[in-house]
Amino acid sequence: MTHSVEAADRPVSPLLIRRQTQGRIVNFWLVLIVIVGAAIAVADGLTRTPILDQQESWNGPLEYQPHLAALLFATGTFPLMIGYVRKARVSLNVGLFLWFVFCTVAYTKDFSYLRWPGAPLFVTDVVLLVLLASIFSLPRPHYRRTPMAVNLLLLLLLGAGVLAGARGFWGRRDTMLVLRDSALVVYPLYLFVGYHLFRSWISIKRLAVWFLLGAALASLNAIAWFVVAPGERRFIYYGIYILIALAGTVVAMASRLLRKRAGWIFAGTLCLGLMLANARSLFVSLAVLLFMGLFGSRVIRTKIRAAHLVATAVTVTMLLGTMAFVFLHTEAGRDFAERATEDLASGVLNSGEDANWQFRVSAWKEAWRRFEEYPMAGEGFGIPFTFEPSPLDNDPRPHNTFLTVLYKMGLSGLLPLLALLLYFFLTALRAVHCHSQKRCVVFLQIAILAQVALCIYGSANLLLESPFLASLFWVGSGVGLRMSKMLDLERSLREYSYGC
Repeated sequence: MTHSVEAADRPVSPLLIRRQTQGRIVNFWLVLIVIVGAAIAVADGLTRTPILDQQESWNGPLEYQPHLAALLFATGTFPLMIGYVRKARVSLNVGLFLWFVFCTVAYTKDFSYLRWPGAPLFVTDVVLLVLLASIFSLPRPHYRRTPMAVNLLLLLLLGAGVLAGARGFWGRRDTMLVLRDSALVVYPLYLFVGYHLFRSWISIKRLAVWFLLGAALASLNAIAWFVVAPGERRFIYYGIYILIALAGTVVAMASRLLRKRAGWIFAGTLCLGLMLANARSLFVSLAVLLFMGLFGSRVIRTKIRAAHLVATAVTVTMLLGTMAFVFLHTEAGRDFAERATEDLASGVLNSGEDANWQFRVSAWKEAWRRFEEYPMAGEGFGIPFTFEPSPLDNDPRPHNTFLTVLYKMGLSGLLPLLALLLYFFLTALRAVHCHSQKRCVVFLQIAILAQVALCIYGSANLLLESPFLASLFWVGSGVGLRMSKMLDLERSLREYSYGC
């Protein structure tokens, strides 16, 4: 994998196949960044208290006050990333984005709401502007352009958002609410970042490594917090990245892309993090992803791979059982397990009496009622989502990202969104089917699993509305489309070489 062909960066000519010029993924600077980040994450977890953390007061849209540890984490790792960029011989914009992914996965909301001093811009917005400027300021050959279908669908989605925003300003609605709702059509531009920034297999592998490291540090933060305050309901409030990292780790181990010793360390840490996230949607999604990743893939056709696959599944089961056994032999672990079991049973077996589930049902009904009033263009941006049965008055939104798009932008916004997702999945699945014998296709399979997990998560939570989720969701779509293009171009190179 370290000598992959940069097929997506070069014209289709066999004379241009060459070795990668980028340096090693793991170097001294990466190790130093992980050590510094782990120290901050663990110290943060050990000093958190229920009163200090996650008692979010509603001060208006875009007024969330992030935890101080997120600022320390970001400022402590950023200068070290510059050293990593020089050692790894990658561009500064790639290094900036790797730092952004690392911090976003580790600190999610707290990192994404770090405000640029003196301006109404957050770190997610600043990174998007810088990367788009660096990407589109340089001339792009024809073979590096985004597919026409993607450009057209994004343009339709953006047009629906501009119309919804214009209606919000025309109706003299709260300007900050209008700007906040505009995230639905602004963060899809991260798709261009993923598509144009990662143009080789080693760069995609590098991205996966930093994502995995961020998820591991998020788990360490939760474990440390559990040690000092075991009475909390959950210790990771957005555990979807933990789930994706765990599923990707298991698939990579089954495909022999990840060494066993490192794989089991990461798998154990992520399993603990997923348990401490204590979200019913994550547990259901995990079963779906593992089934799709392990038993729905064409890599199990050969006997050797099938045997390795079964061994990996059995070992993962034993690891989970051992960790659960040790966890339940502590008083704090037993208490937490009882609370988690009660929450799961309440949502699955007694959903009629579960407050969280009933709130979602009421919110979905309210969103559908608003859609029925304006089915084509939606109600527009800037109207708070409050309704009578809800005990909350802080504009919680429907907790279904697709319903949010539907009632705010109507069918004019939802149809391009669904078409764009359908285009991604069809393109990626076709590439997996056509190139199933290639070793690097596993990265594309993991990207598909990640997008499936995010879509399932978004059906019961905020996704496209949240900068720390929407940014990486659209990046995943762009990277997946880029990998599909790379696989097709590499096959064209081989066919051209044989023909000559």
